Amino acid sequence: MSKTLTFSDGSFFERNERLYVQGTINGKRYKKSINKKATSLNKKWIKKQDPIEVLLKILGIEKHAEENLPTFEEFGLAVLEATSQNRSKTTQADYVRIFNISILPYFKDYEWHEIKPFDLSAFFKKLISEYSSERSKRTKSILKTIVSSAYDEEFMPKNPFDTETIRNHYFKQTVKNTQAYSVTEAKEMLTKSKGWLKIYLELGFKYGLRSGELMGLKWEDFDLEKGYFKINRSISKGIITESSETVHANKNHLREVYMFPETIELLKAYSNFRFSDEWLFVAKEGKPYKESQTIINHWLKPFLEEIGIKYKTGYAMRRTYVSVMKQSEKVDLSDIQEVVGHAEGSHVTEKHYNLDVLTNEQKQEKARLNGSVFNLLLGM
Repeated sequence: MSKTLTFSDGSFFERNERLYVQGTINGKRYKKSINKKATSLNKKWIKKQDPIEVLLKILGIEKHAEENLPTFEEFGLAVLEATSQNRSKTTQADYVRIFNISILPYFKDYEWHEIKPFDLSAFFKKLISEYSSERSKRTKSILKTIVSSAYDEEFMPKNPFDTETIRNHYFKQTVKNTQAYSVTEAKEMLTKSKGWLKIYLELGFKYGLRSGELMGLKWEDFDLEKGYFKINRSISKGIITESSETVHANKNHLREVYMFPETIELLKAYSNFRFSDEWLFVAKEGKPYKESQTIINHWLKPFLEEIGIKYKTGYAMRRTYVSVMKQSEKVDLSDIQEVVGHAEGSHVTEKHYNLDVLTNEQKQEKARLNGSVFNLLLGM
């Protein structure tokens, strides 16, 4: 977008024995100190200067010729598109949505050279008042990519993200109310469910699949004779993403999962009454569900209300699996991470899923066993 600088009303003035310059550039009024005292020598100096030239120099703006600078919106969307190869389709859509909803409304009227550390700090304060720390961090990262790219293209004299104020900024971690079903609730749900919902809960509870991964399962992903299935795709907001296209340092979407014997038998029985020869779970017209919320609202919540169990969250089955498996010293954390699709060594597993799901009797038995080991080592 071609843009010509317009300016008017340039002048110098004195205040508190200091010299200042003022002027209007592209319809915006500026008043800036020229960092000089109001001495006789400096007063003679300003008589020989063009106020607008001095003001433009302070602002870091070139006066002459046209600035072929894109708008914040044009450049921001272009940067997100140019870097999209590092993200899945779902993540890219989320980045664009965050830009349009949170970033653009705040910065759309800024010229590139006007974005200062103070503006970023004020924006970050607004973010954390409206969103979680994780969402705020993602938004900050998106903005940093855009602003840093603008600096690299020489749209602005300085990169505000390189200043000490912004380098030292961080969002205080907010603790999520991470929920899981207790072992008693999980057992009742698995026992009392029927039909395809029973299969859905079986795979969700016993293998910790993500909601999108459950919806994306096809019959061709299963080898019931060899006893395993593959996570080949995920569905989110109606977008089907192949696992091979998903890039994330802490996630492993493309993986094989070996099943428990009872799951294999359950799937063999269910295959005789399948609603689709392609998809495991189908909505109308044999098509897969586009949103997990549809399953939750129309099937899971009514079922839970019927059996008297409070609904937790869409990820509660996944959290229950990890939480239960982590209670056993016989199962390595790396094995749990392999099944649920966390990268080995990822802190996400520990951070979000180490929950208290055991009954009092199970806790007492675990304490008894731990006590036996302790006493044995001490020779007691």
